[in-house]
Amino acid sequence: MRHHSQEIFDLRTDTKHMPRRRTRSASPSTARANQCRGPDQPSDSLRPKSAAGDQILTNDLWDPWPDGDFERLFTWEEVLKTDNLRENWACQPGGGDKRGSESALTWSQGKKTRRICLGVITCDEPTCEVITRPQTRRAGIMGQLNASCLCGGQLTHLDCGVLSMLYSFKGGVYYIHKGAHHHPKQTHILHLSRDERARFEQIVFENPDAGPAALIAGRHSLTGTRESVATISTVLLNQDRVKAELQALRGKSTRNFVDDFAEFQRNHPGYVLYSQFETVTVVVVQTQFMVSQLVTDFIEDEAVNGIVSDAAHGFWHSSKDLLIISSTYSALLACWVPGLMTYANGGSAEHYRLHFLILFNSMADECEKHGREVNEQHTILWRHLISRVCKNRTLVR
Repeated sequence: MRHHSQEIFDLRTDTKHMPRRRTRSASPSTARANQCRGPDQPSDSLRPKSAAGDQILTNDLWDPWPDGDFERLFTWEEVLKTDNLRENWACQPGGGDKRGSESALTWSQGKKTRRICLGVITCDEPTCEVITRPQTRRAGIMGQLNASCLCGGQLTHLDCGVLSMLYSFKGGVYYIHKGAHHHPKQTHILHLSRDERARFEQIVFENPDAGPAALIAGRHSLTGTRESVATISTVLLNQDRVKAELQALRGKSTRNFVDDFAEFQRNHPGYVLYSQFETVTVVVVQTQFMVSQLVTDFIEDEAVNGIVSDAAHGFWHSSKDLLIISSTYSALLACWVPGLMTYANGGSAEHYRLHFLILFNSMADECEKHGREVNEQHTILWRHLISRVCKNRTLVR
């Protein structure tokens, strides 16, 4: 079995992943200690203590800007806390050999992945401080370089090639970082750390009615100034990013759906015609304009009469849920418009029966509102139509 230092040597001598500058190699004493401990035992002797440009590991669990030559074993709990050892450097991920396994007992036999730093894109204007994060594909980087800087200067790609390798095995992840980053950090960070996200969520829960702009600005009150989310991370300086984080957080909120639905009905009276939350669940909605288009005083000469019904299978998050729509042609708008819409948690005959039952009942109410007679013959016709659509199920009005 080859020692991991030989694997690093093979990868580093590959011209495709060569860094732009040489990095400091391990000392002879380090090499001797390496040979003594064996390939599967991490050693603190490989961690530089005070060399310039190298990362010095302290009591902190993880630095998202790893730098210098070091290696460390992380438990799976620590990997989870650090979002899979997330790095702020712009890195291109890559797989290793297919022989490793996450169920291996030793890290050297674990599943190997690697990350290659792509460096940064800088401006040739000395006074410009904009540092851009390069895209992960070469074509994307070339597209970035073909554009001009915000200040009008010429952009240059400072490639890096510093390599980090991760061995995932039963005991955790063994992380190896080789090389120093001889380029500045990009000014735009894409991700929040676990602690930063927890602080953001705490501020949102303390201020449930605050929008993105208010969360960024903070707010003065009798008890003082509320903390701005922008102080957590530069990621949260962007209002659109705060809005996205807010929507994601509120999307997994533990608020009671029943209370939310009742509040929606209070805010929009008459919009929900019928709702049923059982094995067969439906929510049927209709506006006054929609129902007004279903009942007309005349028949068009063109082939645009009648009601067309269809169900969309990919509208909701769950593929089994349907959006059933019955549409009619609007002479006023000169286009087809929905007359009734139904959320259905399936496509059974009962789902469709409820949809068409509400459809014809709403048309009957609209006719009676305008003094048009709805007799028993109409009711029999509607029952017949619904029974055919719903596989001869009985309609009870």
